[in-house]
Amino acid sequence: MMVSIMYKITTVFLILQSMNEVSFSVRFKVSSTPSVSVALGSDVLLPCTLTPEKNGEKMEIRWFKPMYRPYVHLYINGKDDYTAQMPQFANRTELLKENITRGIFPLKIHKVTAEDSGEYYCYVESSDHHGMAAVQLQVTVRFKVSSTPSVSVALGSDVLLPCHLIPEMSAEKMEIRWIKPMYRPYVHLYINGKDDYTAQMPQFANRTELLKENITRGIFPLKIHKVTAQDSGEYYCHVESSDHHDKTIVQLNVTDKSLPETSRDKHRIIIIICASLTIVSFACICLLLKRLGYCQPQPSDKLTARAYTFCHSKHESGQYYRA
Repeated sequence: MMVSIMYKITTVFLILQSMNEVSFSVRFKVSSTPSVSVALGSDVLLPCTLTPEKNGEKMEIRWFKPMYRPYVHLYINGKDDYTAQMPQFANRTELLKENITRGIFPLKIHKVTAEDSGEYYCYVESSDHHGMAAVQLQVTVRFKVSSTPSVSVALGSDVLLPCHLIPEMSAEKMEIRWIKPMYRPYVHLYINGKDDYTAQMPQFANRTELLKENITRGIFPLKIHKVTAQDSGEYYCHVESSDHHDKTIVQLNVTDKSLPETSRDKHRIIIIICASLTIVSFACICLLLKRLGYCQPQPSDKLTARAYTFCHSKHESGQYYRA
C-alpha cells in the first residue's frame, strides 16, 4: 500500500516537473513581410521579428541568401560578426538593435544595387529553439534612355544610331526595341538576351545589328548597313526592365552625296556669291565704259556684243549719249 502511494506521488511529481520545464522552454515564431521594394541606390530595411515578443540579445541571428554561407549578416554572442560575410555586402549591412530586447531586429542594407535583388532569410536560434522567415527584396531600377538628337549619313553607307542608359547599368536582361513611329513591325528587337527577327520590318532584313560590346554598361547602338533613302526619319529606342521603361528619339538624315549637308550648303552659298559678283562686275564694266565715252549707238565700236547691246539700249532711251 505504501509503495503504491509513493509511486503515485513520484509520478505526479515527474508530470509537474515536466510541465514546469515545458513552460520555461519558450517557443517563438520568426516572421517578416513577404516582400520589400526599394529604388536602386537607396537604403532598405528587411523586417524580422519574434512572436511572441522575446528578448533576442542572447540569440544567434543570421541573415543569408539561398546559399547558407557566406552570410549577408551574422549576429552571434551578443555582437556582429563579419568574418564570413558575402563580399558584395561588405560595409553595407547593419542589424538594428534598438528593439532587440522586444524581439525586433531588422536588417538595414545601404546603397542597394541591382544584384541585391532576391530572397533573404532571417534565421534565429536560441539554446533550445530556432525559426526562420523569408522576405523578397525587389530593387526598382530607374533609368533614363538617351541618344543624340540627329545623325546624318551618306546614301549607301553604314550608320550607328546611339542609345544608352543613365545611370550606367547592365541592359543584358532588358528588352530593347528599335522602332519607327509605327510600333510594329520592329526595326530591331532584342529580348530574353538575344536578337529576335520574327517581327522585323522587311526593309531592314539582314541590315540591322545591335552592338552589345558594352551592353553591360548600358550602351547598345543600332547599326544599319547600306542605308537607303527610305531609311530617313525618326527612330525610337525603347528600353524596358521588369519594373520600368523609357525611350528616346533620334532623327536619321540620309544625304545623296558623300558630303555632309552642312558642307553642301556652304558650297551652294559660295556659288551664289560668285555668280552675284560676276553680274555686278559686268555691270560695273559697262558703267565705266559709258562714262569714258565708249557707249555709242554705232555697232562698229570695239565693244563686246553684250556691252554694245547694253549701251545701245541706254542710248535709245536718251539716257546716255556723247557727241
